[in-house]
Parts: sequence; structure tokens; C-alpha cells
Amino acid sequence: MKYIISLLLSASALFGFGECDTCAKVPLSVPVDFSKKGTVYETDFQAPWNIWGSLVSFELSVSYFFNSNITSYSQLTSEQEEIDSAIRTGYMGSILIPKRENQYFKIKITLTPLGWASDDLTVISNLNNGWLHRKENHFTKGQKIEEIVFVPLYGGDLGTGKMFVIADLQRLRNYHVRIESLEDVKLPKGVSTRFIINRFSSKH
Repeated sequence: MKYIISLLLSASALFGFGECDTCAKVPLSVPVDFSKKGTVYETDFQAPWNIWGSLVSFELSVSYFFNSNITSYSQLTSEQEEIDSAIRTGYMGSILIPKRENQYFKIKITLTPLGWASDDLTVISNLNNGWLHRKENHFTKGQKIEEIVFVPLYGGDLGTGKMFVIADLQRLRNYHVRIESLEDVKLPKGVSTRFIINRFSSKH
């Protein structure tokens, strides 16, 4: 019986659903230096089970707190606190940072369905300007599922990170994602970046 179960699990992974030993588990958060042009991160992952819907978010997080020496706000200087707030909100003190003075990560994301995962899916981007200004692209079989997005250094953090793409994926099916940084961004000293894949609730 154990042998039969093992065969079934292996087959399910091969065809793009079920257990996958090499697939990253969602939610996923990994250090990736998006500030350097040419940085590439890629991984296989399994779309999570989510009772609220089949949407999966891809996020960039920018923070002082990825430095192992900083674990609480009390360790930040007043200047660092102001910068940290600006990274999250887009405001330096009470003043909104103008677009021309902001910096933007230019990121290319490529999604590849694996096995029996459908090529028919929708990708939502342009989220920095609010949900009403989002851009939705529907991809079908034979089309390369790829988007180039701009993510602000200052502002756009919704809590866990700066959400730059949402994809409507099949629950428990397997996918490959490739992320490439296309431009250099000068980060404040002590700040670093992470890449996040997370469930996205349709109740938002």
C-alpha cells in the first residue's frame, strides 16, 4: 500500500499537482537582492489551497529588519525610522515623495505552468496606483506568461510587502516562476530586499 501511495504522489507531482519534493511551499519568503541589475531568482512552487480563492500574490519587501542585527524598532535611529516609514508609506515625514524623486525596481516576472497546470490564466499588475488602476492580462496556450513591472522604493507596501503581480492559478498545481531585476536601485544603507509568494484573499 505504501508503495502504491508513493507512486501516486510521484505521478501527481509529474503532472503538475499534488506533492512535489522540489517545489517551494507557499507562503514563501527568500532574500533576493533586487537592487542589482541582472539578479535572477527562480523556483518551482505549488499554488496553495486557499478557501477564499485561487489568487496568488508576488511581492517585493524592503526593510532594515532583514539585517540579523536589527530585530525591533527600538534599535533604529530616528533617521532610520523616518526612512523605514517612507519605504512603507511613500511619505518622508508628512511630505509625499514626488514620483520624479522616487526610485523604481524594474522587474520581469515569468510564470510557467508545469505538468497539467493550465496555460489559461489571468495576471493582474500595475497595482502601485491602486486596485482601480490595475491591469489584467489573460494568457492562453502558446503565449509566454511574462510581465515587466515597476515597483517604487518608497511607498506601496500593503503590510507584508510591495505587491507587484497577482496571478489566478489553479489550487495545488505546480508552477515555475522566474524573477529578474532589470535596473539598479540605490538602497539606503542597511536596507535589503526579499521576494515573497503568498495567498491572496479575494475578500480584500
